[in-house]
Amino acid sequence: MKVGDLVHFKCIGAGKTDKPPYSQDGEWRIGIIVRKNYDHPTYMPFEVFHIFYRGEVFSALKDNCSLLQEVNQ
Repeated sequence: MKVGDLVHFKCIGAGKTDKPPYSQDGEWRIGIIVRKNYDHPTYMPFEVFHIFYRGEVFSALKDNCSLLQEVNQ
């Protein structure tokens, strides 16, 4: 996955944009990767994606993200 990819992701923090708030927790959401972090493998041994969703940017672990076409198969 790279910046600009459309992804399905799970992120509890994104629930604050739900109507009512947090009503879709555990659901896959669709967003666009705007940045990846993997700068310090020693201190942060996991990849984090920053995803644009409903006008805000949320952080999600790589394990909680998949390319949109992968989920639909």
